[in-house]
Amino acid sequence: MKVIIIGHGPGGMTASGTLRIWDRNAEITNIDTKDFDLYHPCATPYVIGGKFQDLGNSEAIKEHIPYEKMKIKHLHRHLVEKIDRTAKKVQVRNLDTDERFELEYDKIILATGSYNTSPPIPGVKEGKNVFALKWLEEAEEIRLAAEKAKKAVVIGASAIALEVGCELAERGLDVTIFVRSRVLRQSFDPDYSKLIVDLLSAKLPEHLTIKVGENVKEVVLDENGMAYKVITTNDEELETDFVFAAAGVKAETTLAKDAGLEIGVTGGLKVDKYLQTSDPDIIGIGDCTETVDLVRGDPLSSMLATCAVHMGRIAAYTIAKPGELEFPGTLNNFIVPFSDYHVGSVGYNIVTAEEKYGEGNVLAVKIKTTDLPHFMPSAREIYFKVLVVKETGKIIGAQGIGYKLVTDNLNIISIAIQADMTYKQLLEADLCYAPAINEAIYPVTQALEMVARRLLRKR
Repeated sequence: MKVIIIGHGPGGMTASGTLRIWDRNAEITNIDTKDFDLYHPCATPYVIGGKFQDLGNSEAIKEHIPYEKMKIKHLHRHLVEKIDRTAKKVQVRNLDTDERFELEYDKIILATGSYNTSPPIPGVKEGKNVFALKWLEEAEEIRLAAEKAKKAVVIGASAIALEVGCELAERGLDVTIFVRSRVLRQSFDPDYSKLIVDLLSAKLPEHLTIKVGENVKEVVLDENGMAYKVITTNDEELETDFVFAAAGVKAETTLAKDAGLEIGVTGGLKVDKYLQTSDPDIIGIGDCTETVDLVRGDPLSSMLATCAVHMGRIAAYTIAKPGELEFPGTLNNFIVPFSDYHVGSVGYNIVTAEEKYGEGNVLAVKIKTTDLPHFMPSAREIYFKVLVVKETGKIIGAQGIGYKLVTDNLNIISIAIQADMTYKQLLEADLCYAPAINEAIYPVTQALEMVARRLLRKR
């Protein structure tokens, strides 16, 4: 069995390693454009923040994988330029020598990832010191710019925009983040979006300003093409040393399109429950694919490392243990740190929930509690919200803001949603407790008890 894995991010790495576990004889070849094995994209904001200063900065989040011992061939600095599905060959180019050659395959795992998009703002594409963040090299560029800067402007309301903004502010830069409508609107209800802004503004008052309802309409460049100020939609001018623009990413499907593979409505590579494309010998994983939203049932481009890793595992099973595991879709579970706040969500928010179930048919209950028992000196606040369908009691979403336990509580809700559980069933669950680790009555349990009081009181 000759298996070629095109692209080597979290999904490609997982696919090759898992495949080797289940098939000791397969000829596995990874083909990737990087000159090193792997890096961890979700850690790039910490490179910008200087958290790895003593560990070599961007070098700290690179990883070497012992593919030689695993008997996996890994081609650095190589690009697959064409897939010939008829001959079952790929055409490969060595990016350093320009040498071209062909490799035969039985199966291909496509893990070509995604690429940055730019907001349609004059000066963004042209500006030499206007940055995006997708690749390790970009993180290093921003870090070096931050070392010399005093002011920065961030454009965007996404997690990466807020995360980079907070990292820059904690470095001591004066940072202004422009948010056109509200932060994290895909994941959070309006009240929690506002709470995130309020908490971060209070946390970093000297260095962080978040302007909600205002945007940049032009990035002004000097004669050398360097951004030195922005003009806002309110016609205000703000000086800056550089700009970070986070406009999102799109699936990289050029190779798939050229091979004649079917593309989904979101622009990602269309796959089935075994992650097979319209050609069953070509499997798609990660950012380049279109999956299914487990809650809504709609097509979805995930763009999360957790989804890519999950897909990589399933892809290996599809080849080595066909039919044993399926990929059901994703909840797009979301967790991110802003300063030392942990902010996350899973499932529906109130807007999307009411679109599905109707206005007034969804109960959203929110609580404010602590992550440890109140008598513990290190106890800190945690905000938690749960959404359920009033008629059935089915759990359909949750949001959390705090320090410890946010991830734990969201993961509980994630499992509950995937198991189609009601709030009553989850209230019957046994959970661990120790005062130095968590509250005896978890925030998720406190929220569900309030759900019970609201719904059962009417019966």
